[in-house]
Amino acid sequence: MPPATTRYGCWGDMVDYGPEPHIVVDSVRGLKPELVVAGNHDYAVAYNTDCKCGEETHDLSVYTRENISYKLLTREQIRWLRSLEVKSRREYSSRRIYIAHASPRDPLYSYLKPDLPLEKIEEMLYEKPSRFSIEYKRVEADLVVVGHTHIPTALSIRGTAVYNPGSVGQPRDGDPRASYAILDLDRGEFTVHRVRYDVEKVAGKLRALGLEERFLSRLEYILRSGRVC
Repeated sequence: MPPATTRYGCWGDMVDYGPEPHIVVDSVRGLKPELVVAGNHDYAVAYNTDCKCGEETHDLSVYTRENISYKLLTREQIRWLRSLEVKSRREYSSRRIYIAHASPRDPLYSYLKPDLPLEKIEEMLYEKPSRFSIEYKRVEADLVVVGHTHIPTALSIRGTAVYNPGSVGQPRDGDPRASYAILDLDRGEFTVHRVRYDVEKVAGKLRALGLEERFLSRLEYILRSGRVC
């Protein structure tokens, strides 16, 4: 059992790609997390807009949104997705924490990948202080916690720690096991954990939805390989 002080967080993308978005949404809500931010897929479903994801998965995203997410999510669940923040700030144990799905520079859509040049990553740590601002300013945070890339990440950029727990449902770092992380703010430790799950059972649930084979085969490949085809 986790200690009583454990707080749960979810950095977005609960819908699209998987066979049970309605169950995922209810499961996350059931955990009563301290914080949930919207991912680009959550935002796309909530506002019926484009997810602006990478070119290699964009058509897959559109197809699964239309043929899975919108068919299985209730109106109430979509309203809940619409209620989510796209970024947030918290302070725990005297540490200033910035949370977004993608990055401070673009909370929904930019890809803060660990193999980018450090100067490119640092650019993503700049934000507009307000929507009326013209200039970008480096985010005032000790920790920046993001998702979006599906790749576990732990970096330090000029005194700012950048963490990404990876993806529970669709890791894309070549390891198909579910990925999550524990952030111990008292010790200053960020630990990624991997958990095996029944990938073939998930693939079977996708097949039961009657999806087109050309999309289904790609979804199955991502699940089994932990990579985008």
